[in-house]
Amino acid sequence: MRLQRIEQFIAVVDAGSIRGGARQLAMSQPALTRALQQLEEELGVQLMLRSGRGATLTTAGSTFLARARVAEAELRKASEEARRSVSDGSGMLALGLSPVAASLLLPELVHSLQREHPKTRIRILETTPSALLPLVRDEVMDLAVTQRTRIHLDAGLEYRPLADLNMRLAVRVGHPLLKKRGVRSLQDLVDTPWLYMTAHDSHDDIVSRSFLAEGLPVPMPALHCGSYFIALDLIAATDMLGVLPPALLRSCMQSGQLAELVLNKPLIPINLGLYTRSGSPPTPPAKSAATLITSISRRIVTTGLLRSTAPL
Repeated sequence: MRLQRIEQFIAVVDAGSIRGGARQLAMSQPALTRALQQLEEELGVQLMLRSGRGATLTTAGSTFLARARVAEAELRKASEEARRSVSDGSGMLALGLSPVAASLLLPELVHSLQREHPKTRIRILETTPSALLPLVRDEVMDLAVTQRTRIHLDAGLEYRPLADLNMRLAVRVGHPLLKKRGVRSLQDLVDTPWLYMTAHDSHDDIVSRSFLAEGLPVPMPALHCGSYFIALDLIAATDMLGVLPPALLRSCMQSGQLAELVLNKPLIPINLGLYTRSGSPPTPPAKSAATLITSISRRIVTTGLLRSTAPL
């Protein structure tokens, strides 16, 4: 099976039609149609249903597509590594980070990577765990650092635990709830406005899971926010409650930006870990990234400290 045919098949899927795929590949429609027919003959199955409205995948086509993307990504990566071995070491490193991971690892991780691989371009995507894992499996991202979800671990992924985090409740300095001394229970906070970092009642949502574990109704979020760097300003400027990693909250408290609302019982912990593609050898920058991520995580667990706030 030729790589070119796999690339042509993926192009048609992404474009949604033979015409769009042909335009993307700069080839004629009849030539692309013949190439797809030859691929189907080699496989012995029909991959697409063609009509005037475009091309749709059959069940066999959907199954083939998942592996085809991985194969195409592996071959592209092998080609880049071969060229890099005789060139200047340039290339691309794609990192996926959940909001929790980004708040703990950046910018220290990027600074260290740029020092070790100065000619490597770095792409960072910050999003939810459920969105990151398919990207690692399909090798769109080299690796991802995120909390382990209740979703069954895909056979195409490997997981390395990094840290168990007991998240803390953050509020603005002078929040009305701080006027009452003592600790709070989750029952006291059902009607309080919450800032959620993940989709409400999702596999990644520790707020909902913590309330449900206590047999309490889940509070409706006042706001969804996908980045801690935005969330910190929102919590500091409103009466919303937010959930932060201990090291990040401690840093914000030292700067006078936020305060902690102490609970009588901790929230469900987050299991932070490193996801990589199973059976795929890492590139040198990806290997360095994994080593640095493990080292930074170990320091945070051991000392509870983020990097210094001084310029790197």
